[in-house]
Amino acid sequence: MKTIEQLWQELRSAGSLPRQRRVDADHPHDLYADFAPPDEVALLAICSSPPPAVRPTRAVSVDVGRRNDGRWSLRLALSEPRLIPVFGALCRDIVNATRKGVGDIQLAKAILDRLDRWRSLLDRGGSGLGECRLRGLIGELLFLDLHLMHELPAPAAVACWIGPGGSPQDFLLPTGLRIEVKTVGENATTARINGIEQLDSRSDPLDLAVVRVVTTGRDVPGAVTAPALIQRIRARLEDDSDALLAFENALGCLGWHDDPSHELLAVRPVAVEMHHVGPDFPRLVRGSIPAGVEDADYTIALPPGADVVWETQQ
Repeated sequence: MKTIEQLWQELRSAGSLPRQRRVDADHPHDLYADFAPPDEVALLAICSSPPPAVRPTRAVSVDVGRRNDGRWSLRLALSEPRLIPVFGALCRDIVNATRKGVGDIQLAKAILDRLDRWRSLLDRGGSGLGECRLRGLIGELLFLDLHLMHELPAPAAVACWIGPGGSPQDFLLPTGLRIEVKTVGENATTARINGIEQLDSRSDPLDLAVVRVVTTGRDVPGAVTAPALIQRIRARLEDDSDALLAFENALGCLGWHDDPSHELLAVRPVAVEMHHVGPDFPRLVRGSIPAGVEDADYTIALPPGADVVWETQQ
């Protein structure tokens, strides 16, 4: 199947009139790559219900129209050509996210919901993920690749990755165990906790997974980057289209896209440690903070006695 970028290029070369081409013949919805000369790329969706109100975005215009057949057209058009790589990733995310579980009546809302997830990235100019977010993503991918995919079948492991969908914790295992992942240096003694909810699982069991890494160059033996980890996990899922789709949807929720800056952060994994978050674990929880405190980011000292579940071979 051709990428949407390839379809735009073919439409650009086809002549001087606006043109559309279906993104995927097997997709359940009518989604089209759209091109309007001289250089406007777009995604066009045909919907059975009118789209909800649209919040404007600087980089993408949204046009809604009623068709002669009574259906509705929803067109997302890029207004800044330099952002084509990011817009292409957004369109692929929309295609993936609406492939299953989205009925025709919900299509327009589902598309605009995905646009909302990408809004901040598009509005800040499409730069790559910042170093802090990229480091955190690398830690979650390493936890998947080095540990969880060895404990569970690869598709089941990917299904546990719920953080990209908005959960306070990164993973939820079939047993009900929640896992929060933190990426720290090789000899770090502390970890940064982002928000009261992150280590507050209420009645669910919770573990803190600490992924220890050394920042290094890409050519150092054992070093990995986020793009390399993503390609490795994709390869492990290539025989399961549903699992691969779930993985791509998770990446889409994070605003993942190809950007040269993502290759600049390379780390060598050292160990993956598990801490059980019990009553004596250092943390803030909703029931113990003073009234009027809505949220807090804070730093904890990592307790001794962690269970090492993966360690690099020296």
